[in-house]
Amino acid sequence: MMHRTYESHVARRAGAGTPKRPRRALAALGFAALAVTAAACGSSGGTPTPNAATTKSGVTTAYKEVFDLANKSLTPKIAAIQDGSSIKASFNQALSSSLASSSGGASVSKVVLEPTSKCGTPTTAPAPCAQVTYAILSPTGSSLLGNEKGYASYVSGKWQVAKSTICTLLGLFYQAAGKTGTPAGCAGT
Repeated sequence: MMHRTYESHVARRAGAGTPKRPRRALAALGFAALAVTAAACGSSGGTPTPNAATTKSGVTTAYKEVFDLANKSLTPKIAAIQDGSSIKASFNQALSSSLASSSGGASVSKVVLEPTSKCGTPTTAPAPCAQVTYAILSPTGSSLLGNEKGYASYVSGKWQVAKSTICTLLGLFYQAAGKTGTPAGCAGT
């Protein structure tokens, strides 16, 4: 009998007598809490969050770059457009037209960060996104298209003009140039 008592004492001290399910549940709960904490802190692979204080200046910089059509350099313009490489051919065609010489840049009057639920539709931009009120300016600074509504998307830590906004304007270019159809890369936007 003493032998059993000693074995049960050793087993209890080693934890053999306690049920394993509560331990597993506690371990799973601990790992879940760790995962939630890591997600809340962000990770290197997650979507960066835009800084509200610098949003307007970042959006304005992107819009000015894209709409400064007096500067014919295509590479920085494509880099300032969300998914710009997909519309490079269409944008280059518009940039090389005589219509492009009538644009001297853009001014941004208002930038409003949108809730995630309003981002992501084909008419806006991937989240995080912002609605932008802007004007396309002539080389003398007068408004060619004023009080326009467009979008910007925060991609890889910087603001870019939304592809949907550029595709709308490329569609207007196609009409003005007497072309039919949808500009290359703009189907579905």
